[in-house]
Amino acid sequence: MALSQARVVVRNPRVEPHRADRDAASLRGLAAWSSRFSPLVAVDRDGLLMDVSGCALVFGGEERLFAFAKEQYAALGFEARMAIAPTFGCAWGMARFGTPGIVREGEAKRALLGLPLAALRITNAAVQSLQEVGIDRIGQVMELPRSLLPSRFGDELLFRLDQAIGHALELIEPVRVAAPPAVSQVFDGPTTQWEAIEACTRMLIERLASILKERESGARRIDILLERSDLPPALLTLTLSRPTRDVRHLWSLVRPRLERVNLGHEGGGVDEIRIGASFVKPLPHEQFESWNDRRSDHEQEVASLLDTLRNRLGTDRVCRVEIRESHLPERATVLRCGLEDEPSRAAMLGKINRPTLLFSNAASAEVVSLAPDGPVISLRWRSGESRITATEGPENLGAEWWRKREPSRSYFKVQDERGRWLWLYRESETSKWFVHGVWA
Repeated sequence: MALSQARVVVRNPRVEPHRADRDAASLRGLAAWSSRFSPLVAVDRDGLLMDVSGCALVFGGEERLFAFAKEQYAALGFEARMAIAPTFGCAWGMARFGTPGIVREGEAKRALLGLPLAALRITNAAVQSLQEVGIDRIGQVMELPRSLLPSRFGDELLFRLDQAIGHALELIEPVRVAAPPAVSQVFDGPTTQWEAIEACTRMLIERLASILKERESGARRIDILLERSDLPPALLTLTLSRPTRDVRHLWSLVRPRLERVNLGHEGGGVDEIRIGASFVKPLPHEQFESWNDRRSDHEQEVASLLDTLRNRLGTDRVCRVEIRESHLPERATVLRCGLEDEPSRAAMLGKINRPTLLFSNAASAEVVSLAPDGPVISLRWRSGESRITATEGPENLGAEWWRKREPSRSYFKVQDERGRWLWLYRESETSKWFVHGVWA
């Protein structure tokens, strides 16, 4: 939308220049992610082209592939317009200008008849030239003698038309996804000697770190597979809070896990060790002030602590509080676990006074006040009544307009006769009072 329209919808919007390079990088990343549907995925303008020939059998038919892909893109937050057709040109036109769906083999020509000329992927100049003589649909172009089209409208028109109906070959240049870095070592025979397995594992970690350094990347997840001759393979997975290729840190996480692995019985043991970085991210360079002033990085130390806790307690048991852009206290923070990216620090500017303990559900209370805007005189809460000796406020917080209709709130910080500081609010529409938090 235009900036003037955006300012009507959002008060004081933040305006930033458009970065086409970021769009291209994001679309390329989406193409790599889409390789789960087809091994051949190419970027095309503002969309993707996939060669799904033979892939439908894996998903149980084209209908199931279509529905599954649409569901997966919706889970990422995209409202995708998709089409499956015998040719790339037909699928491109149907997805953008026709009815998204499936065009069966041999029906491409009939499906294109009612589409506008832009569905042929020709230039705007060619479209305008055709519209000047009263042609604005692909079906009208098909009725014209082919021998007259190149001299009047150029060779591109016939070429794109033949590609769309399957009379001309069209190839795509798929996005090549680099294989994740991995290293391995095969023993001459099965072994249960801890010293040999320990030395080999550390050597492989050093080799993997060297590969990551060449790629200027760091690992966020590392998988260690021990092939055992007399037992099923043992898989160790390490999750990391930040990209890293620090051998010392990685080994400190691997060694405790490796010590608990059953290496096998007598006569058997470990045949091979494979280590791979299944989740890799770019690792930016860091500039130190001087060679002798390598001060400890506080963020890196925190990340190392999180890595240790996650790999001992479990990834889903160690979470962080992420600040969200919301004025309502119960929505201002959210717990994040796993391998999510670092939270944005642009949310909720400034320092605000909030209680030490915020109740997940505000407790209903009975309040006596001199006026709707305070001060509060007495409070009945949790089957007890207290006299209020001090009141600060009100702090008015409006509801989020993009959600369902909710009343605005007027918050008060009050102190009772026992010295406790409580956080109360009154709903503007219902005049009901609630206790939302306590200061320690």
